[in-house]
Amino acid sequence: MKPETITPASLHKKAVPVCNKCGSSNVRTEAFAEWNGVTQNWKIHELLDGNQVCADCGQDCEIKWKLAA
Repeated sequence: MKPETITPASLHKKAVPVCNKCGSSNVRTEAFAEWNGVTQNWKIHELLDGNQVCADCGQDCEIKWKLAA
């Protein structure tokens, strides 16, 4: 979400990543994850600027951000 789209009224709302082609929020992006031996779970270490894909329309996409209703 661009800073100029943030207003005082929108600060309490959550942002949602969506596909720029079909509008679905079922999007995925590449990331590095590392294993945490204490919690026994994967933790996202870094999001990459690489591939982003929509699981609904199946296309490569550019993730856009919108405010949740």
